[in-house]
Amino acid sequence: MTNDRVDAVISAYLDFLNGAGSEPSLEQLTPDERALAQDFMDSLKAGRGIDPYQSRPSLNSLLAGTEFESWLTPPATEGLTIDAIRTDVMSSLGSGVGLCEDGAATTEGLRSHAVITIDGTRLRIQFRDDLSSPELLAQVNPQAAAGPVYGRFPDTASVILVIGDPEFSSVSIGPFDIDDCIGAPDGQVHAPSIYRPVLPLHDTLRACLEEVAPDLSASGAAPVPQYLGIEDVAQSEAADAVGDIVAEGKKARTAAKTETWAEMNGAEIDMVRGIVLAVSTGELDSSELGPHIERSASAA
Repeated sequence: MTNDRVDAVISAYLDFLNGAGSEPSLEQLTPDERALAQDFMDSLKAGRGIDPYQSRPSLNSLLAGTEFESWLTPPATEGLTIDAIRTDVMSSLGSGVGLCEDGAATTEGLRSHAVITIDGTRLRIQFRDDLSSPELLAQVNPQAAAGPVYGRFPDTASVILVIGDPEFSSVSIGPFDIDDCIGAPDGQVHAPSIYRPVLPLHDTLRACLEEVAPDLSASGAAPVPQYLGIEDVAQSEAADAVGDIVAEGKKARTAAKTETWAEMNGAEIDMVRGIVLAVSTGELDSSELGPHIERSASAA
């Protein structure tokens, strides 16, 4: 009976949310029933997004107690700072690039320490002081390293991992690199892995920008098209026309066609070329074309 009374309140509350009634009262319920009904009502209100005071849960709270909980605890970084990489960023991407601390990721407890913005493209830098060599950087699990960042900030074009060696060795992880893939030609499912080369930060940034935001503007003057003159066009058309006639002559069943059509040569090509030129330049109009062809054929 208790569940029936709570169900009735929830049903009435659903009608209220859909505009078909007034908000139900909880006075007729026992304290336990009232608490249960209130929990249901609060969840429905939050799920519909109509509670103006409902804050978005953080990733920490959503992933707490799951296998991904450790991803949200970024290790302390020592030595690698925005100022340390600023020269490489500016020299590779230009002085107009934006570079700032990733405060949004820090608030969420995500491992992303800097944001690079250039022409609307966002690249996120992840300092990895926990790695001591390029070889270890190449063995990072891209899903664990960049998955939470892409999940929270889907507008990110690339997550770039950097270690603090003299060259700032780095590697770029794209948004599709964090998913399983089907290999070719084996057709097997493969776990995510680093496949881009580990390069100095300057080179990684350049390669990354060329991949995610290639420069599609003309790199030089457009080639000047080479237009054929009317004489060349007439010559080509005449040769094609005569060639077709010769081919038909070789297949003809009558001796006259075989002897005449199959023996056409340069003279016939010149004749057809002259006719094409005369028509193209206006020397011959439609009324004169037929007689001219007959005279040319008789002369040939």
